[in-house]
Amino acid sequence: LKRDDGEVVYLHFLYNDNSKNIYQVANQITTVGSRENRYDVTLLINGLPLIQIELKKPGVAISEAFNQVERYRRDSYRGLFNFIQLFVISNGVDTKYYANSDYKIYPAFTFFWTDLNNNKYSELHDFAKQFLSHKNITEVLTEYMILNSDKQLMVMRPYQIYAVKAIM
Repeated sequence: LKRDDGEVVYLHFLYNDNSKNIYQVANQITTVGSRENRYDVTLLINGLPLIQIELKKPGVAISEAFNQVERYRRDSYRGLFNFIQLFVISNGVDTKYYANSDYKIYPAFTFFWTDLNNNKYSELHDFAKQFLSHKNITEVLTEYMILNSDKQLMVMRPYQIYAVKAIM
């Protein structure tokens, strides 16, 4: 950022070193777009809403959470909510993550989180413990998000992340 006096200042919104970031959780944030919406859980890093979690009751299809996020993207994600990078959807039993986009998002672009041996963390508590740990989520946001040739934001699948780590 170049100030009026010519001084150049660098702003950091997200640090690769997760010890410098401030992590916060907000629930039931209500916004008004073309209709009033209440988001289940929003994860903020350094005050920016970067991850949105949509929760459904066990027994409800996870596709319902996906469809609700799509409605939110269409109707009410404005202002600070334009910073959302990732969505997490869950019915408690099945939990998936996927990248935000200015383009249409298809359910096929939602992924289960796995360990190095491809064992799924599909139950919400296990997923949150592994995927949403400060270290892991910071790495995913800073190292494993990609802009493709159409400038569409994408997030790597677990096996891709583990492959990149192995190569590095």
